[in-house]
Amino acid sequence: MTTPSPIAHAPNAEFLPQAEAANGATHSAVPTGRVSKHPLELVYPGSGHVSAKQAFLVWLAYPGARLTDLGTVVQGERGQRLLALRYIIANGAIWQTRFVWKPALQALSGGETAAAAAVEALLADIARLKAELSVDPRAHHAWARGFVSPEAGRRLGEYLAEAETLRFLVLMHVDEELRKHLFGLVRARAEELLNTAPAALDLLYLATTDLYAFPATTVSAGALKYIIVVDKGEMGVRAVRECIALGMTPVVCHSLQDDADALQVRLARAHGGFTVGLQGTFRETYANYVQITDKVTCAFQERFGKTWERELARAAVYPGYGPLAENASAIRHFRQNGLIFIGPMQDVVERAGDKRTFRSMVQQLDPRAVTPGITLEASDAKVIHERIEEAFRNGVFSFPGRLKAANGGGGRGQAVCQSIEALPAAITKVLGEIQANGWDAGVMFEQNIPETIHLEVQVLRDRYGNTRHFGMRDCSEQRASQKIQEEAPPALLRASPELQERVQQLAVRFADEVGYVGAGTIELMYKAGRYYFLEMNTRIQVEHPVTEEVHAIRRGEELEPLNLVQWQMRIANGEPIDFEQGQLVCTHVGREFRINAESWMPNLKDSRDGGVGLFVPNAGKFDRIEIPATDVILAKLKEAGTTGIQDLKIRFDCGFEPGDTLVNKDPTFGKLIISVAAEENAYELLRLVCIEVLAQMRIEGRQVRPDGVALEGKPFLTNIGDHVRILEMPLMKQHMHGTAPERHVNWVVAALRAAR
Repeated sequence: MTTPSPIAHAPNAEFLPQAEAANGATHSAVPTGRVSKHPLELVYPGSGHVSAKQAFLVWLAYPGARLTDLGTVVQGERGQRLLALRYIIANGAIWQTRFVWKPALQALSGGETAAAAAVEALLADIARLKAELSVDPRAHHAWARGFVSPEAGRRLGEYLAEAETLRFLVLMHVDEELRKHLFGLVRARAEELLNTAPAALDLLYLATTDLYAFPATTVSAGALKYIIVVDKGEMGVRAVRECIALGMTPVVCHSLQDDADALQVRLARAHGGFTVGLQGTFRETYANYVQITDKVTCAFQERFGKTWERELARAAVYPGYGPLAENASAIRHFRQNGLIFIGPMQDVVERAGDKRTFRSMVQQLDPRAVTPGITLEASDAKVIHERIEEAFRNGVFSFPGRLKAANGGGGRGQAVCQSIEALPAAITKVLGEIQANGWDAGVMFEQNIPETIHLEVQVLRDRYGNTRHFGMRDCSEQRASQKIQEEAPPALLRASPELQERVQQLAVRFADEVGYVGAGTIELMYKAGRYYFLEMNTRIQVEHPVTEEVHAIRRGEELEPLNLVQWQMRIANGEPIDFEQGQLVCTHVGREFRINAESWMPNLKDSRDGGVGLFVPNAGKFDRIEIPATDVILAKLKEAGTTGIQDLKIRFDCGFEPGDTLVNKDPTFGKLIISVAAEENAYELLRLVCIEVLAQMRIEGRQVRPDGVALEGKPFLTNIGDHVRILEMPLMKQHMHGTAPERHVNWVVAALRAAR
């Protein structure tokens, strides 16, 4: 085995491919989990790229060399060298014969041939080992399993150039089933290795992870020290508080224009953290990953001097559910520039977050779980119209239908067509929104199933492949396709545990199939006993607290509260999920209310649908924020003769304190979560409790002008009273008893309008 030699500094030079088209070489990446069958097919991570130049130079320890698209690999340079060697094993034979690479190495080494000779020696060893180990790879399985041990920190690190280590890596390349088996062994020993040999755990993860996918965006195991919060409002505040609770240092990115003294900023500074000011409007700040990267890097350089890179490697960006949360371009940019992202990898976001890909993958898992329809890559209106019309004529679906942007969400980028004659207007609308929002091209057309229930499954998955689900939520109380109340677990499925389990297991299978890492949500429609999967939200959801409040983790005789945000951070710290699915216990039934700076205006016409009555937002300065205590509520209910409540929890997540000002960017400033434990009539008791809590809740203030000046005599308006009205409607009473067939995602606005 030839040990790589360092290369002297020399002018940069590129590796030049020969005429691949003539020779048949292809550079297209293979989807996750697929083993290349074509002898000239190169292996790349997802939609990323690893060039011959990068791989050879990183292996040769050339100063400054790195795998650019894998810029945040655990264990730094050691992790980069390990992955470089694995890609050389996978692609080296093609690179050697199909690319002009020797002159480039010689140029970098000042004309010396030692570097090229080292690469040739390595490639020769790899070729010999592939031929030898392919004969009977099973004969070496027991030996290979011995690598999954604390000694892997040295064997895959300092001793990476040793013959035995190369033999181990080549064996996994020629035997994909062995790689998967060893990945499972790493998963089984992850908790033990995290505590005894974290470097070994990191390197074993990199040695056994799928080369066709990006490795998880985590810090080196157990090394997370800084949480860089890039969300605002109640989620930004929550992230800072959880960071502090875990003993980490909060770093808050904030708009200098709107949030220079926001609550998350004050909390970070008060608890030993620091802040990074961003210039511009909301889109120019919280959505601007280039500015965030530059400003965060500068802040670490100024604060830590010569050790800034070491400290930055212990930091991770927490997006909450802000504009960067499902942005594959942002994740890619962060990774290429040394910032770790708390959440899934960009290739996962590209596949799971794209409605077309999601639909195709779910269809493979369960053909009955999707609505009739088609997916289109086209962006030309004429082509889209022709393809949809052709599918309709062939009986693929019927009208009415819904045209959707492949990357839309939150009710945006879609239009309902009652008939084929309405298709041109729908196409114009959706293509316009795709262009305005900068989404990727592509649309879907699906048969519209009216008056459905909106359900979703909460999942969590670590980098080792441990996946857990946390039951389901019902999010059917909506306005303008935006949720305003959420319930867990769904009352309407209380008598259908088999259906619930089937949906939950399908969600877990999808998360496994796509290689998800972090917290995510699978959304689906439900009607008359049928479910139709819609999409995956590759982020934490606004409504996640209601799931937290109704579940706990059983640890022996104790019940540990569920904290999904802390688990996001712990997974980014390289930690495995340390509880089994069976340890998750549903203890309560709960309901979450989005407390918004808006109120129902019954006499105003809604330009979106022509109906009369809509929710109108406002901005304001908070003077009073008070939430009633549980004992007060219980006493009040007891006076009214309401009994049977075994436990009551009231939680209010808010991004503001009295004296703070809410600017009119996002109307949701807080979330009220109420949960009840009861032997009988739990959902009806929950409804009664919610009405009482909302009635006693006090959010008061004054409306403000766009410049933030308070308007005396104009009270700050919220939707608290509207929530009470919804809960008191007959349909909601019926729902709590499980008999509300007329309830669907559009019922709230229809009922409020009917009550004029």
